[in-house]
Amino acid sequence: MKDENFGLVLSTKDSEDKKTARIIGTDYFILMDLDLNDDVEVKVQDKIPLGKGSDFVKQERAHLSFDDLSKDQEFETKKAVHSIVIANEPKYVKFFNDQSKEASRLHFLDGISRKLGSKILTEKELNGDFESFEDIDNRISFIESSKELIVKRVLYELAELPKEKKGRPSYLFTIVKRSNKKEVQEYDEFVTDDSRFIEMIKEKGLLEKEGKRIR
Repeated sequence: MKDENFGLVLSTKDSEDKKTARIIGTDYFILMDLDLNDDVEVKVQDKIPLGKGSDFVKQERAHLSFDDLSKDQEFETKKAVHSIVIANEPKYVKFFNDQSKEASRLHFLDGISRKLGSKILTEKELNGDFESFEDIDNRISFIESSKELIVKRVLYELAELPKEKKGRPSYLFTIVKRSNKKEVQEYDEFVTDDSRFIEMIKEKGLLEKEGKRIR
């Protein structure tokens, strides 16, 4: 599991014996619960440093899935994703610039077919790398907001992609918690054929539970 350097606070909770926070990481959008140091004060949407050297964090307690969030935390997650994408604009513009016609992932963005993805790459080849979200939007007529394309993909990867029932999901920007069901982890480790994997977890009744995809 890759490490997050910073996180945005989604919620906080104080009890008699400890302070806790639920956060989303700014590098890979990892959702997690933290125990905070007793002498710190944080509020929702604050950016805090993570890791062993952090003055804020006493201990990481658990990585979470989007389904673990309350409605208020889901709302704050959506706000946080917008903030993170805007703050890291060069990283996501680089995503567009790094694609090639031999190995493009632009078609994973909402509304971008392989044909349209090829048009984006042709524009880049003819007129140079994109410099900003605004530059992409100005040069590609069928993209209204490249920033919103990234935001929408991140939220899709957090909330919806783990529920996909065909093959193994393709994550571009996030690291999402996998199922903690032992049976599923065992199948995922030893079964390399995707179609057989799906059939096996269907047979065991592990594919869905209460309408939620397990991986």
